[in-house]
Amino acid sequence: MSRVKIVGGGLTGILAAFQAHAMGAVDIELHERFDNLGGVALPDVRNGLEMREGCIYFGPGTDPIRALLETHGLEFQDFDNRFGSLSPGDVYIEDFGGPGFACADIALTAPVGPSLADRLDCYPAAMRDPLVRYAHWHLGCDLSTVHESAATPLAINRSYPVGADLETLAEAKRTNPLANELLAIPRHLWGHTNNLQASLPVGGFPTLLRGCRRALEAIGVTIHERDLVSPRQALAEHAGEVLVWAANPTPLFKAAGVPVPRLLPKSFATYTFEARWTGALPFYVQNFTAEGSCFRVYVYESGGKTLLTAECVAEDGGDELSWDIHRLLKGFEGDLTLGDLLAASIKPRWIYHTVDAIERLTQLRATLAERVGPAFVAGAWEPYAKGEKFVEMDAALSAALGVSKAKAAA
Repeated sequence: MSRVKIVGGGLTGILAAFQAHAMGAVDIELHERFDNLGGVALPDVRNGLEMREGCIYFGPGTDPIRALLETHGLEFQDFDNRFGSLSPGDVYIEDFGGPGFACADIALTAPVGPSLADRLDCYPAAMRDPLVRYAHWHLGCDLSTVHESAATPLAINRSYPVGADLETLAEAKRTNPLANELLAIPRHLWGHTNNLQASLPVGGFPTLLRGCRRALEAIGVTIHERDLVSPRQALAEHAGEVLVWAANPTPLFKAAGVPVPRLLPKSFATYTFEARWTGALPFYVQNFTAEGSCFRVYVYESGGKTLLTAECVAEDGGDELSWDIHRLLKGFEGDLTLGDLLAASIKPRWIYHTVDAIERLTQLRATLAERVGPAFVAGAWEPYAKGEKFVEMDAALSAALGVSKAKAAA
């Protein structure tokens, strides 16, 4: 098949269009329900400044997503990837974005189920209990209903036992898959070089996404904006074409006759300030203390100014938030002066899967595979990291178009 219809104009849909073209598709349509391409990667722009909600980075030159975009003329700028975390007991850890707890015990038990509660039960009590408190503070729900994959967007997929012997911990990570999955060592403590470099698009994300649009049009991709595609119609008309559903899969359940899963509705408040910061830029800090309202602070440059975004579990725009922000950054090199509030928003984020949602997504995939076959490409709905999404989508698109891995790579 050489016809490809892509539903969803976020980063996954954009990459699918570029890859479909590289795989030989000659008739590619990209459908986006809103006015612009980009999805969550497209920030609000006010007075020429990007109000970024969350930290979206690309990797160094070896990053396959960056490499693909660069082949179409998009440009990136490398930076030293600096970050840190604050855990209970005022434990500040540089170059580690996860939690650290005073614990010498690294004995783990195997998970007995698929929930986040099951995953956290694998840890010794000195790590498990503060992780449970943090997850409850962040999500505010029964953790047995949340899928264990939520550990990644919660940034608790790996935890550092601060009191453990480093040699013993490193050996456990090398030899025990469960220890490697659940435990961490900050990179500066064992010479780990992963993530030392990252990159951002030259000119910012709006420039990147405008460039993507121009590049897509240059290779013949037809872009339909403000176009809400009916799932029933798309599935009924798929004959002779590959259908890539890179949008939210929720509308597909009813169309496929699969029960709609119970979702986890969670909204977060985001505040962006003008700031002065003498430390590394960009820089972010995660808060695992389960205190205050702010779970992450992100400091970055946009339009020649330094901006600071605070992501909060609840609405909090006053003096307490300012105190929270300063508390998060005080353990790291740099002085902060917080300026005017530039933007505030409260939005839902559908990034934490329930156990029911993962089960229903599996059922949905099976139903669509039976009905449509490999001509239906799911938009990597379950993974959180964009790299994992790209690999999954790329493999499914290759199969749908009948392209070998070697040919696709060439």
